[in-house]
Amino acid sequence: MFKCGQPRPYADSEYEYEIEAENLNEYEVKRFCKEYLYPCRQTYVQWAKGKENMSVYFAGYYVFEQVGENKYRYYVNMPFCD
Repeated sequence: MFKCGQPRPYADSEYEYEIEAENLNEYEVKRFCKEYLYPCRQTYVQWAKGKENMSVYFAGYYVFEQVGENKYRYYVNMPFCD
C-alpha cells in the first residue's frame, strides 16, 4: 500500500494499492479490489460527469490500471465530508 487516509487535515481520503497477482486475469483482480479490498463503485469518469450531484460526489471514485506484467494499481479517492 502506498497511501492510506488523509494526507493532511480536511483533505480527501486517498487509498492506493499495488497488487501483484499471478494466475488471475485483470477482471478477477479488479473485481477483488472493487468488492473486497476497498469497495468503490464508480470510476473517475463516472464521478467527474455527475459530481454536481452530492450523492455522486461524496461516493468517491476509483482508478484501476495495469502497471506491469501481473501488476495492477488500484486508487480510491473519498471526498472530505465534515
